[in-house]
Amino acid sequence: MLMNSLVMVALLAAPAQPAPARPLTWKVTGTDVTFEMSATDLRALRGGKEVFGLQSREADFLSPFESEDKDTDMSGWEAFLSFDVLSVVGPWVSYEESNSGYTGGAHPYAGILYVTMDVTKDQGAFSLLDVFPEKDVLKALKADGFIRKHIQDEEAFKKASTVEMMLQSLEPGEDCVGFSHGLGAVKRSVAFHHIEGNKVAVRIAFSYDTEVCRGNKFVVGVLLPIPASLRPALDRAARREEGFLMKDAKAVKAPSVRFSWEPPESKKE
Repeated sequence: MLMNSLVMVALLAAPAQPAPARPLTWKVTGTDVTFEMSATDLRALRGGKEVFGLQSREADFLSPFESEDKDTDMSGWEAFLSFDVLSVVGPWVSYEESNSGYTGGAHPYAGILYVTMDVTKDQGAFSLLDVFPEKDVLKALKADGFIRKHIQDEEAFKKASTVEMMLQSLEPGEDCVGFSHGLGAVKRSVAFHHIEGNKVAVRIAFSYDTEVCRGNKFVVGVLLPIPASLRPALDRAARREEGFLMKDAKAVKAPSVRFSWEPPESKKE
C-alpha cells in the first residue's frame, strides 16, 4: 500500500507536459488564402491545398544529391539552405533565402537574397513595380545615400526616367554591389518594414557583383507613398491581424527554417 501511495504521489507531483503550440492562422481578406504559421514553418493554403511552404522544400533541396551518380566523388561536399520569414502583407510573403556549400569545382558557392512571392499567382510572380508607380520607386532610389554613393555617370543618373536606366548609371564600387544584375532585385528582392504616415518603408536587397564577392548582400531602405488599394492590407499587417511587417518579425516569432546536407560517410564519422 505504501508503494502504491508513493507511486501516486510521484505521478501527481510530475509536471504536466505542455501541449504543442497550435499554428497561428489567418485568412487573407478578399481572397481564398489561409496562412498557417508556427515556430518551424509558414504555409499558405487554398482550398486546403498548400500553395506555399518552407518545410516542404526539403525534398527539392536534397534531390540533386540523392540523384547524383554513385561514382561521383562527393568527399568534401556540403550544402546549406535557410529561409527567414521577413514580412507577410496580404498574399505577399517576403523572406530571406541563404544558400552556401561546395559541390566540386574551383571554389564554394554562397548567396543571400530577399524574395517576395504572391501566393495567389502562378509560381509566386510579384513585382514591386506593379504595386507602386515606377516614378515613386525611382524617386526614392535616387534620393538614397547608398545609391548616390555608387553613381558612375552623373548625367545619366539625373536623366534616368526608369529604374533600369538608373541602375545602368551606377557602379559596384569597392563593396561590390550587384547593380549590374538588372531589375530583379528591385522587382522581387524586397520586404515591407514599417509604416510612416502615408508611406511604407520597403527594404530592397541587392546581391554581389562578381564571384569574388560571393555571399554578400546590400539592403537599401526607401519610403514609398502607399497606394489607396494597398493601405488596408498594410494596416492589417501593421496591427498583426493578417500577417506582420518586418519590424515585428522577431516579436511574432516569424519562422526560420534550416536544411543541410553532407556525404553519408561524413555523417557516420
